[in-house]
Amino acid sequence: MSKVILVNPANASVGYSVITPRWLFVIAGATPQEFAGDPVIIDEPVKAFDADQVSPGDIVGVGIHTANCRPGYRVVREAKQRGATVIVGGIHATIFPEEPLEMGADAVVKGNADIIWRKILEDAHLGRLQRVYDGGRVPGELMAKARWDLLDPSKYLMGCIQTVAGCPENCSFCSVWVTDGRTPRLHLNDQIIEEANELYALGFRYVFFSDDNFTPATLGRIARETSPGTRANLERVREDRLKLFDEYDRRGPPALYSFTQMTAECISDDEYLDAMYNKMRLRGALIGVESFSEEGLKDANKTWNPVGQKMVEAIQKIQNHGIMVLASIISGLESDTLATLRTMRQFANASGTAFAQFPLYSVYPGTKDYHEMMRDWKNRDRAGYVPKHAVQIVRDKFWLDYDHTDVAVKHPTIATEDLMKEAQESWSTFYGLKEIIARTRYGPMSSLPLSSKVFYAVACLVFASLYPGGIAADNVRKTKLGLFARLSVRAAIRITRRRYDWGIRPRREAIDLA
Repeated sequence: MSKVILVNPANASVGYSVITPRWLFVIAGATPQEFAGDPVIIDEPVKAFDADQVSPGDIVGVGIHTANCRPGYRVVREAKQRGATVIVGGIHATIFPEEPLEMGADAVVKGNADIIWRKILEDAHLGRLQRVYDGGRVPGELMAKARWDLLDPSKYLMGCIQTVAGCPENCSFCSVWVTDGRTPRLHLNDQIIEEANELYALGFRYVFFSDDNFTPATLGRIARETSPGTRANLERVREDRLKLFDEYDRRGPPALYSFTQMTAECISDDEYLDAMYNKMRLRGALIGVESFSEEGLKDANKTWNPVGQKMVEAIQKIQNHGIMVLASIISGLESDTLATLRTMRQFANASGTAFAQFPLYSVYPGTKDYHEMMRDWKNRDRAGYVPKHAVQIVRDKFWLDYDHTDVAVKHPTIATEDLMKEAQESWSTFYGLKEIIARTRYGPMSSLPLSSKVFYAVACLVFASLYPGGIAADNVRKTKLGLFARLSVRAAIRITRRRYDWGIRPRREAIDLA
């Protein structure tokens, strides 16, 4: 009997991972059992793909991002050699559907596969498989529920739930709004709460809301919307989100604490902020600071973000509401200089943010920046052509270059070596023991009991070890974990099954960072 095998590719397998890869369990939930029973799930960060598991006639589904497409194509080759039918989906396949086919895949899925997956399996069994399927953007109420009963909870630190897809912004470096659209699509409240209760029953005490923007419709976002129709829709979204928060508080697990990604614009909406902390048990959030300067925010097409000291105050306000901030600050935007990079470092330390990351600017396929830079690159020798960007893309399809480093572009004024050095200095400074201790003595961390301060200090060291390049929507680990990181993840998985709310508490008074 043929099997359905779902593979999440990775460059290294270490036996455990931080966050459950949601797509594996969603597609498992969309797999009709009448085809081959329960699908076989292989998450390569936990366990390497073994081609000997594959038999002729099996169907192997592979999901790829740009950063893990190379190991993904390895899985494609190995599965094809065993006689399987291989189907590739994911963000990268959505943007470049021809590439996986050129690499040997039998079919490609563009967009979301929640609804169309059944048809693809039927076509494969009947021998009428098409080359390309377009699943489009599945409405929130039709999104498939994850099969968490197929998960081994001992291998992961956090569960993963999606509450909303799409993002109303259009940041130039981000592909989310290109692939998922700018109209928020809300997952069913009942399924969100059901999944939360299932993950809690499995032993999870922390969950990651894998929304690219958990705050798509705050009062501030609604106020700056110029389209009456979009504004009305965002107002409905806000009300629906607040209803979710109420229902989750009543029917969800009372001791399941959460983390997510959201915008600094949430400071415009105290009701939303309070509900996230009190009702969704939100204790941490990645905030896209990007830059503390106006020029940097223009580069990122994110001029609505707070600037400079106002961003510092925004971070403080979010943490005053009890939500720890992971400030994401891009190193190497077009307007950056060595001086501005050092200024960003100073702002990060002065802001009191609980965590920070300093990813190098990269250009992901599907983004506005990528399309513009590719046009510049293709016309680089044409007489009279004026490039859109001073930053230059390294080469076409740089993600297939095995010698490629994290820097996919050439900065106009900063040498690559200097850029990498300054970014590393930012990481080293922020996660130096002196700065970590300072954050436990001043600002929101000062309210933590001693045991939680120690836990926070260890968390800082673990984060810097786990994510030396930062966390991004289209990013996966490219290298093996070091011994400290491996041991830390293993210990954290055990600890978080017992440990409860160690986060900061809401406070309304101003924080003295002097």
